[in-house]
Amino acid sequence: MKKFLVFLAAILLVFGVVGTASAVPYTWADTNDFEPDLYVGWWASAPYTHDLTVVDDDTLVAFKPGKDIISNYSLSVSLYDDSGRWCDLWEIAYINQPGWSGDGFYNFRLTNQDFGWSLAGVADINDDGILNVEINSWFGDFMVDSSTLVANGDQNPVPEPATMLLLGSGLIGLAGLGRKKFFKKS
Repeated sequence: MKKFLVFLAAILLVFGVVGTASAVPYTWADTNDFEPDLYVGWWASAPYTHDLTVVDDDTLVAFKPGKDIISNYSLSVSLYDDSGRWCDLWEIAYINQPGWSGDGFYNFRLTNQDFGWSLAGVADINDDGILNVEINSWFGDFMVDSSTLVANGDQNPVPEPATMLLLGSGLIGLAGLGRKKFFKKS
């Protein structure tokens, strides 16, 4: 009887380990290449969103809110001077995303600039797969060329319940078969 209980415990352990979901590291990306480029006038703003729940050229697997988990992200923005308007001594653009740690001023001497992530942004992406971004003009007018969101996290495939039921019933059947043979020998 003791051997049978050990055998049954081993089968239940295997069934329990097979039934757990395993996390797979994954990177999701979404690029907004504005065509035509967005014009942001003096003291105006340009809001837009990045949606990781849509499959496109940047990512092969859509982000599934509630199943997948984002741990961090990076936002890259590309702005340029509209070069043609008078009084353009310099432009000051502010990139605003959820929270306060990922916000910042854009440096127009660069072709694109990376901004960090914020806890509120991570929470928003994990909630619905969408990051809301707003580019504000503090001084001058400029164009928004593109924006890229790269999010890192874990993709959690969840086993199919019917498959687990079939595997479990097969293991229980094997346990019953083993028990039948065990008691015939005794």
